[in-house]
Amino acid sequence: MALPPTQEIIFAINSPGSPPYLYFDTQSQSYQGVVVDFFNSFADKANLRVTYLDSSRARNELFLRQGKADMFLSGEEWLDDPKGFIFSNPLLQHDSYLYATTAFDGPFELAESSGELVCTRLGFKYPVLQTAFESEQHPLIRVNSASQTLMALMLTKGRCDYAIMSEQNALSVLNKRQFCDNEFYQSPNVISSVDLVLVLRPGRQDLLPVINQYMASYINTGQLAHSIERHSGVHTFPKLLCD
Repeated sequence: MALPPTQEIIFAINSPGSPPYLYFDTQSQSYQGVVVDFFNSFADKANLRVTYLDSSRARNELFLRQGKADMFLSGEEWLDDPKGFIFSNPLLQHDSYLYATTAFDGPFELAESSGELVCTRLGFKYPVLQTAFESEQHPLIRVNSASQTLMALMLTKGRCDYAIMSEQNALSVLNKRQFCDNEFYQSPNVISSVDLVLVLRPGRQDLLPVINQYMASYINTGQLAHSIERHSGVHTFPKLLCD
């Protein structure tokens, strides 16, 4: 059977990405991660060629509206203006926790916050924490960094009390060799839960059935779980000092 015509896809990335979803690997000098594995799982069958474009959270939506990119990974809740975009079925659930270098006494309660510093990713939205970021009575203070690795580094240096990351991000980042001498603890409670989807520009409506079809197979056959494990490693929290 003849292959369909080659489909060119430009995928925008919040450079340098977020492991394990999509990140720049310095050894291979290429983007790796769950998203790359997903497209690789059916690229030959669907005759796709994916190019990864360095971008940022702030520019992704603009690039799609201008036709400079075709899609990116996001939660619908994080978009500045979701109108007009097309959304795939959920790829995976993004559960965010707070991480600290000391153990939590119990579940983190926003109503009890009192000026703690929270390391966040520059340009990212945290809808659940926004009220506290703006609160005078029970404030949290946002401290931005350009990547999750820098967030973790600032946490170890005491420049913030907490860092907020998805569990997958944290398993990938906080277990890097550079943090071998640091202990990290996860909040007992999920801070926010968001479905991660592929956001497509309207001009690529034709890709949606193909993406959803292969996404279902990618999830149901265990390929997604294997990919997450490969890029995150087999770790748990609390993450204690390395041997």
